[in-house]
Amino acid sequence: MLYDPKWELKNDPFALESLIAWLERQNQREEYCYSSTGDCLLARYFKEQGFINVIMAAKFFYHWPQPNAIYQVAPLPPHFNDIAKGKVRTFGAALARARAFKHRGMG
Repeated sequence: MLYDPKWELKNDPFALESLIAWLERQNQREEYCYSSTGDCLLARYFKEQGFINVIMAAKFFYHWPQPNAIYQVAPLPPHFNDIAKGKVRTFGAALARARAFKHRGMG
């Protein structure tokens, strides 16, 4: 396999391109539950980005950086909730919505 220098870059978890890259690696047919605040699409995404104990809301999410710590609140980037809450809730459909936002220059 050839080496790609992009593998060395740290992704910004709040960048639309990072969400798209993560969605591309998911099972495109797998469905997710939008209303499961600890296991929805975005909760899974942010957990895989290194956030701990993620609880989602529509415009922000809570996370606890370590056990027994005071929670922190992080605002969601524009359109992240729209990408997750679409009518069809598969990772492939979310990827299509994310790409559409990127194509329109909204991310």
